[in-house]
Amino acid sequence: MYGNGTMRERPPGSGRWELRVYLGRDPETNQPRQVSRAVRGGKRVATKALHELVQEVSEGRHVGPAATMGKLLDEWLTTLTRLGKARSTIESYTVHVEKHIRPALGHVRLDKLTAHDLDTYFSGLADKKGLALATIRLDHAVVSAALSQAVAWEWIKDNPARRARLRDTPTTTTAALTVDQLRKLYSTAVADDPDVGVVIALAALTGCRRGELCGLKWSDVDWKRACVKVERAWVSSTGGQHLTTTKTGKARTVFIGTVGVALLEQYQDLKRELIGHEPDGWLLSYDGGTTPMGAKTLTDYVTRLGKKLKIPVHFHTLRHFAATELVHAGVDLPTAALQMGHSPGVMASTYLHSTDERGSAAGELIADVVGKALASSQ
Repeated sequence: MYGNGTMRERPPGSGRWELRVYLGRDPETNQPRQVSRAVRGGKRVATKALHELVQEVSEGRHVGPAATMGKLLDEWLTTLTRLGKARSTIESYTVHVEKHIRPALGHVRLDKLTAHDLDTYFSGLADKKGLALATIRLDHAVVSAALSQAVAWEWIKDNPARRARLRDTPTTTTAALTVDQLRKLYSTAVADDPDVGVVIALAALTGCRRGELCGLKWSDVDWKRACVKVERAWVSSTGGQHLTTTKTGKARTVFIGTVGVALLEQYQDLKRELIGHEPDGWLLSYDGGTTPMGAKTLTDYVTRLGKKLKIPVHFHTLRHFAATELVHAGVDLPTAALQMGHSPGVMASTYLHSTDERGSAAGELIADVVGKALASSQ
């Protein structure tokens, strides 16, 4: 019997609704079958979506085990949009879907998709397309997330992507940016483009992401406390860049010290001379605050600058530099993580690097301790 639909808000008051429509019984197992869908909004929005789902079922347009991977991907991306997933994230997922996943797997029925199919697909990404292992892992994450949603919707019973095997990623050691290299990057940028020079200095000083820096306003600066409030970000997308929240969705206070205050005071003076009045609006701006700097433009500039100076650097390297220097300066990991807008675990596993100089110093430190122990035992 078609058309029996239910909806419930989970959890109550969250604005997230789970819709279900009964499809009848499976002819092989005699188990009841139903199609599910998630929507976000008020009760009126959920009621309308349920009506549409019931209509799909009654017209035979419903999806389930017989649906193709392509149909699942369409529904999954639509659901992510409904749930408010970041636009940049959805665009990134869409690129993987349209460029790799749909051409290879879009025609395959979900109830026929196996872990072997996925193993063959992921191997092809490496052997035939020559994609980097990190890119293949992201592709796997997209496939797995979509199939997990299919399990939640009860289209399939389990997720074959969880049984697929990927090649091991070789361990690489990322070299830390040195103080001398930072000095060279900054001085060269200042001579060429003083605005970008300030950005490089702020990135190394605060550890902020590029979009967070572009999202700073002069009103975010607390001169007395020597800090800035980070609560928004400009994120690059296919249609240009758009304003959003920080990556964590939470605002944070980042302390910049006397050096940071002096840097911003000098930059403020530069802007005042240029536009003839007190700068306002966006802090990092060529026109005194009306137009924010472009996040992607900054990334491209730093990459080109690094190649010119033969320094292995991209914009995110400056964030790694800030995290590493904080911890090696003796700042405890939770405080450093709060400054960076990350969890201590992510800080420790992703952002902390070392140099030969620090390694040598650490070796001398432990050698001194052990040496005293050995001498006392003789």
